[in-house]
Amino acid sequence: MLLPRVGQTIRLVFTSSSDDTRRQTFKSRVVDLKDGVASIELPTSEKTGRTGLFGAGDACEVWYVGENGSCYEFHSAIIGRQIEHIPVLFLQLPPKEEIHRTQRRNYLRIEFTLEIAVKLEDPIRSYHFLARTIDISGGGMSFSCDETYRIQPGDNLKVWIAMPSKTGQVQHAYAVMEVVRQKPAEKKGMHQWIFGKFVQISEQDRAKVVRACYNRQLELRNKGMAQ
Repeated sequence: MLLPRVGQTIRLVFTSSSDDTRRQTFKSRVVDLKDGVASIELPTSEKTGRTGLFGAGDACEVWYVGENGSCYEFHSAIIGRQIEHIPVLFLQLPPKEEIHRTQRRNYLRIEFTLEIAVKLEDPIRSYHFLARTIDISGGGMSFSCDETYRIQPGDNLKVWIAMPSKTGQVQHAYAVMEVVRQKPAEKKGMHQWIFGKFVQISEQDRAKVVRACYNRQLELRNKGMAQ
């Protein structure tokens, strides 16, 4: 399994701290790896932006998204801290066989409105238009668009996806999506819904989509809108 790397963003849920801390997800970054121990920046709450009081023995669940777009998780604990130079915590890394890979095929699908550009190249139907997603995952998405676009199951659509990031910059991903279902507009003037799966996407762009989905889920969870 894939160990976190230096510079890797990780998220931690502490299981042996106070009730307030246990209800929060903390974000950190790996700054060094040595002898089975990861030195990480002081974790900050995704909800409040503040760090907590963590010390040796604090157990936690750790998860992160690898470059291949898969999510990895493992049980761990803080085994020490350093306050000189840059304050860091020391996180025990488990054997590789204890790191679990999740979302292998069933990527996290979440309701998420994102702007996309869609292109269909066809001898008769040649379309290039803007639309908005209804939901999205690392494996596919659905979107709505004007019913005048005659999109059918089996069509391959080129899609460019614009996604927000924590830094405020917009990230872009490109994919080819095969349409698997089309839901006609319920009333005249309303939009049709298009459902599809990605049949061509780079692992780098898939990872961008997966990260955006997890960040969106965390945002909703911290607002009390998701389980």
